[in-house]
Amino acid sequence: MSTTLGILTALVLTVSAFLGYKNLEKYKEQIVTRQEEESKRDNFLRPKLKKTLEERDDTKAKKEAQQKLAEEKGVEVVNQQKKIDDLKVEIAAKEDQVRTQQQSIDALKEQLKNLGNVDELVTKLKRMVQELAQLETDIASTTIKLNNLISEKNRTAGVMQSYDDENNWRNANLSNPKLATRINSIFDTYGFVTLPVGNNAGVVGGSSLEVVRDGEVIAKLLVKTVEAATAAAEIVPDSLRAETVLMVGDSVRAAAPVVKPASAPAKVAPAPLDPTAGAAPVPAEPAAEPAAVAPAETPAAPAEAPAAPVEEDPFK
Repeated sequence: MSTTLGILTALVLTVSAFLGYKNLEKYKEQIVTRQEEESKRDNFLRPKLKKTLEERDDTKAKKEAQQKLAEEKGVEVVNQQKKIDDLKVEIAAKEDQVRTQQQSIDALKEQLKNLGNVDELVTKLKRMVQELAQLETDIASTTIKLNNLISEKNRTAGVMQSYDDENNWRNANLSNPKLATRINSIFDTYGFVTLPVGNNAGVVGGSSLEVVRDGEVIAKLLVKTVEAATAAAEIVPDSLRAETVLMVGDSVRAAAPVVKPASAPAKVAPAPLDPTAGAAPVPAEPAAEPAAVAPAETPAAPAEAPAAPVEEDPFK
């Protein structure tokens, strides 16, 4: 009996040793696999992460340069407005000159009507005709100059308006409202996408974008890094529609600015009734504040560039 138990015990120990040996081999294989994965991470992913962070810092510096450029454009807008004001003064002076010359022409025509014997006034008539021709030539020349000044004014106003529009959406931390591009590449692991356009197309760092498919918004993006011709944007958490996967080629546009609701006017409490008075007094309505009248074509002061938003590291 003891011999049988000893044999069974030996068999159990042998099987256990065999299974332990097999588990040890698998454990060693797992260790080797994990070491290979760690080596891959250290040799590939970490250098790529470092490069991306360096690119982000470089983009921040470029963004600051763009903000400085926007301030310079604001100064240029003020100068353009001053030029328009000077042109207006010159146009008014030319118009006065045209009116004066027209009055002279009318006076000469009236004198011609009141002339008596033309034969006796031939010399005077020739001189007056020459003066009339000269005045008409001056009017034509002045009219051409006036039209040129008006064209220059309109062109300058158009340039100033384009600067104002760009400064408005850049200072509001918005991308170009006319932006229309597509997703260039997708990095699901890090939760961001790249775009084939950048600052030259009006992409602004920190602005919101919308991914559109079949006319519907399926996700929202937050621009993190911007270069001249490329940009990277983070996929806003919880903005991706359920059971939807972003694809390369999906349309991207600028998100519409958020309009804040107007605050309700304060209510005026009615005046308390005087028990000694014969009739209840009627509370006086508050006088309406006069609407502010903007001066005609006054150059708007360039808005201060907003402080650069603190960007979170997308790779943490």
